Amino acid sequence: MSNATTMSKGGNAPMMAAYLMLVACAMMWGSNHVVARGVNATVPLEALAFWRWVVAAVLLFPVCIPHLKRDLRLMADHKMSMFLIGTTGVFMFSIVIYLAAYNTTAVNTGLLNATTPVWVLLFAAFLTADKPKLGQWVGVLIAGVGTAVIIAKGDFSVFAEMNFVSGDLFAMISAMVWAAYSMLLKRAPKGVHPLSLVFVSALIGLVFLTPLYIWSVTVGNEPFFTHLDPAWPDMLKIFYIGAGPAFLGYLFWNKGVAVVGPANAGVFLYLMPVFASVLAIIFLGEELHLYHLGGIALIAFGIWQATRRKA
Repeated sequence: MSNATTMSKGGNAPMMAAYLMLVACAMMWGSNHVVARGVNATVPLEALAFWRWVVAAVLLFPVCIPHLKRDLRLMADHKMSMFLIGTTGVFMFSIVIYLAAYNTTAVNTGLLNATTPVWVLLFAAFLTADKPKLGQWVGVLIAGVGTAVIIAKGDFSVFAEMNFVSGDLFAMISAMVWAAYSMLLKRAPKGVHPLSLVFVSALIGLVFLTPLYIWSVTVGNEPFFTHLDPAWPDMLKIFYIGAGPAFLGYLFWNKGVAVVGPANAGVFLYLMPVFASVLAIIFLGEELHLYHLGGIALIAFGIWQATRRKA
């Protein structure tokens, strides 16, 4: 009996660690939205996407060197999978999410990005053998309502007044791209270290981001970093976006998806508006309202419902 209990606890430890990493990932990605508000007016979109991943790649390289020699052989045998992972998770998502942020309202972007777990479940239902269960669908629905409460600030009439623009389409596409990336992670070479996976994905994404950045500087006459003078405040924000949401965020997400699966991991994306709201209250001086507490409660219950294991 004692041995069985020990084994059970040991088996639950990696799952609990994965859930904690997904929560931390959601917190960093939620902070990404808050920090981005401070650079959208001064940092060109191409520069933000490019330098974000340059910072992440530079930070990743020293710590993944011990794993690269072995892992590069494994990844070379799965060239197409690595190409798709890098282009969707780094290049396509970075560009589309910033196109959304630069071209639509915060309400519209938040609502449409919140559909990501729905796309993850739909892709899992139709493309994999890991079919979502009823409890997962119910959890997604409950968490979705909680997200809508926060986005709408408790007034659902705001949704009837939305005017869809190009940014809304980009926000919806970004949700689908991230869902596809999460599904593609299941095709990553087995045994590859998460550090190596994120580093090589960053390099693949930068292959496409670099020409766009060079074009924005040489043809579009945009600055290398920012229009702000002095430039160091924006440079610090870009460094954080690269070190936090890009470096640690993707590392935690990849590990979490590998342990709990894309369907369960996708539900944790509903925590992003929660953390964004809390950080906005702390750093931007916004007030805490009842709709924040109600939304957070619904999101927490939805995640529990979607991820709990039946006895």
